[in-house]
Amino acid sequence: MTTTQSDHASAATTAAIPTTTGPNATPDSAMPTANLTAARAQAKRAARHQALQRRATLSAQAFADARASLARQAEPLVSPLARGTTVAAYVSMGTEPPIDGVLERLLSQGMRVLVPRLGSSKELVCAWSELDALERLHDMPRSASGGLRPREPSGPALAWDSLGQAELILVPAFAIDSHGLRLGRGAGWYDRALLHASPQATIVGVCWPWEANVHDLPRDPHDVPVGGILTPESLTIFD
Repeated sequence: MTTTQSDHASAATTAAIPTTTGPNATPDSAMPTANLTAARAQAKRAARHQALQRRATLSAQAFADARASLARQAEPLVSPLARGTTVAAYVSMGTEPPIDGVLERLLSQGMRVLVPRLGSSKELVCAWSELDALERLHDMPRSASGGLRPREPSGPALAWDSLGQAELILVPAFAIDSHGLRLGRGAGWYDRALLHASPQATIVGVCWPWEANVHDLPRDPHDVPVGGILTPESLTIFD
């Protein structure tokens, strides 16, 4: 594991992440499949709730500072890329680490930047769009369940397999453990999307410092691990 800058994983937060493992847990092999699946789902819901509670304490200044510091920490990922390289990244919303500074840096370096295009249907499809300027992003209505939607550009939607062209992929997370397992929002959008990533792509999860390198997270068969962690304080690439 290679880490740049400081690595401030919170031991208290790590210990509080619920899992289906541990000295008092029922071994997976002894638990019926349906019960095991339900236990993992409950553990993930609890971890998301915990993350949202912690994020709710962040000040506007913390978000402003993180915007600039994320761009600095991402520099070792961005600077080696040749002009015109395809990079896929999320568009931050709500309490997600603000990635706008990284997007600006990518665009200023002449990268081809892909961002999620979820569309307007009830089923959020794994499509992408090219982003040529942050000013082209526009607000989207809430999802059918009332959830937040990231801003999207108004250009044409690209097919789901366009992600295979990306050499670098940045995805958001509520938590990431030391094995690269990522805790998302629960809809599975990125897990489905990442199935179409190139095997040579560098996939990096982005989270807040205390959400990095947490204790082992519950893992489902469909979960796709990341190859590194980017926070406002550090960049870690797994060996």
